[in-house]
Amino acid sequence: MSDYPAYAPSEEHELLRRTVRELADAKIAPFAAVVDEESRFPQEALDALVAADLHAVHVPESYGGAGADALATVIVIEEVARACGSSSLIPAVNKLGTVPVLLAGGEELKKRYLGPVARGEAMFSYALS
Repeated sequence: MSDYPAYAPSEEHELLRRTVRELADAKIAPFAAVVDEESRFPQEALDALVAADLHAVHVPESYGGAGADALATVIVIEEVARACGSSSLIPAVNKLGTVPVLLAGGEELKKRYLGPVARGEAMFSYALS
């Protein structure tokens, strides 16, 4: 336990960490080396994350998502990265790609794109230069 309980993760956050760690160890880590060696998309990770509803936890409940807070989102990314850096980009890029829609998109745009991401039917991306 932290000496600063106000800054310690909640019990829910710690449960999420354990849950994601178990999933990542069982379903993502076994494919990490092959994904890197073959320079391919980590489909096994996407399938596991979608099945557990951990691929885009940040999407608000009003659009079909889990509505996770920023710390929960980072915990998911961190635990997936612990097992496979490449696979951690699935929740990370879904988050980064949807931020402009969440912050500045109109209601019609949010309904059109956030629902499919929340359901695991679509993924987001972004360009960086």
